[in-house]
Amino acid sequence: MNESIPEQSDGKKALSLSTGKLLIWSIVSANIYMFLSLLIIKYWHDGWLTDLFISDFSVWIQIGVGAGAGALTAAVIYFIINRQPISGILDDFTIFQALTEAKFSFFDRAQISFFAGAGEELLFRGAIQPLLGNTVTSIIFIGIHGYFKFKSPAHIFFGVMMFGLSFTLGLLSQHIGLIAAMAAHAVYDLVMLQVIQGKKK
Repeated sequence: MNESIPEQSDGKKALSLSTGKLLIWSIVSANIYMFLSLLIIKYWHDGWLTDLFISDFSVWIQIGVGAGAGALTAAVIYFIINRQPISGILDDFTIFQALTEAKFSFFDRAQISFFAGAGEELLFRGAIQPLLGNTVTSIIFIGIHGYFKFKSPAHIFFGVMMFGLSFTLGLLSQHIGLIAAMAAHAVYDLVMLQVIQGKKK
């Protein structure tokens, strides 16, 4: 009884959750991020949730700048991970294994990217970064995603590269606005999901 996980030609199991289950999972995850953010704001911030979205830039400028930054960083990182020695170590990272084996529709990729971008940035850049700073927040963010491995110089370089991505999101939030960081994160995830899964076709 394993109908939702079909066999691939190489014998591996491909993650194939239904669109409805993925959507529920994304919404639940976003609500968990929201809940944690509200707790942190309530006990360690002077302001309230809406204060996190105060910016000198309009929402549309933030979305535009964020989307551009997300697309640019995705292009740079995709270029790097397709070349040795980085391309040879990607399977050592659980998240890449899961993504390459998954079967997502475009809607799946879009909603996962949207909820991850909004939820994670609200928690890390909105709630945590003002307390701990961009550097510590980025270390926590990359550590939670499992990008820190010290098996080889290539693994270390990959972790540093992903730290740079996280730090860039922190700079966007700090200097442009939280919505810019959310947009960048969402666009980055959407582009990377598309190209990583496209390689397996």
